[in-house]
Parts: sequence; structure tokens; C-alpha cells
Amino acid sequence: MDTPSSLDRILRTTTLIAFFPALALLIPYGVVSCSVIPALGLVPAFFSAILGLPTSYLQRAQLTLYIDVFLAVSHISILIPFWVLNAGWNSWESGGVIMLGTYGTVLLMMDFCIHTFFVLRHIFRMCRMFSLVRTCPNCRTHIGTGVISRIARVSAEKPRHSCESEALYQPLDAPNYDDEAPKYDDEARISSEA
Repeated sequence: MDTPSSLDRILRTTTLIAFFPALALLIPYGVVSCSVIPALGLVPAFFSAILGLPTSYLQRAQLTLYIDVFLAVSHISILIPFWVLNAGWNSWESGGVIMLGTYGTVLLMMDFCIHTFFVLRHIFRMCRMFSLVRTCPNCRTHIGTGVISRIARVSAEKPRHSCESEALYQPLDAPNYDDEAPKYDDEARISSEA
């Protein structure tokens, strides 16, 4: 049962507030241009506004993910034909109509960006959840994302447990080099040269 963060509330409320100017701009544009596309653009904007109501914060993140995906796809599927048809108005007399439609699409683009943000944030959280879980074999510390600085700080300190000493981490069958045993057989080499 996750409560929405303040950013979630602000963005959802923004979709609610953006619906009313979009309604005021896209209805006259649809009437003047004799096009049904602006009215279709108001359908996903209306559902975005319903999702943005303060009492409709859904408690299930998976359901809001599906709704956000649906609304983002429906917004972009309305916006692309809207831009293509709006580009067909090339006469000088239709400048005000084009401007009215452009201002209406800005609000739809804002809704699209908000829903896309929620979808991408959820996808990045899912990817972070499936990342590899690593554990340090020496100190049994979980190494995850954002823990690298803490691990580097801990490794510069003394061992965390009394059983962690340098001798425990050396190979078992490593040869023992004492100071008495020469690394090179210099005496044998000198005697063979003479």
C-alpha cells in the first residue's frame, strides 16, 4: 500500500488542471476546422483528469502502470494524426485556427509526457529490482546500487570482525619465502663463472 509521493500528486493534479484549458481550446478548434480529431484528443485527457483527482489515487501500482501505458499510447496516437492534419492548413486566413489547435495540443503533449514519465520510472524501478545481487565474500556485505562509496570507506578501515585478518585470506599452499633463502642462486652463478 504505497502512498503517492508529492511529485506524483503534483503531476497527477497537473493533468487534472490541464484538462479544462484543453477542453476550452480543442472544442472551438474542432468546430472551426470541422475535424473530429480534437474531440478524440479530449477522451484520453478526460481519463487523465479522472486519474488526477485527489480521491482517485489507486493503491495498486500495477493497475496505475497499465492505465498510464494506455493513456500515453492513446495520447500519442491522437497527437500524430492531429499534427499531420494540422500541417495541411496552409492558407494565411487559417493562422488563428492553427494557433488555437497548437495551443490545445500543448496540453495534450503535457499529459503525454507526464504519463510517459510514470511508465519509464516504473520500468527503471523494475530493472533496478532485477539487477544482480552481489555479496562481498569477506565481510558479507550486500553490494547493490549506491553502496559503492560505503564499501570503499569500510575497506579502508580495520577489519570489521576479529576473525578477519590478512592471514585468513592468503592461499593455503602458498610458498613461504623467508629472508634466509636467496631468491636467486647468485653463489652458484658466481662459482660457475670463475
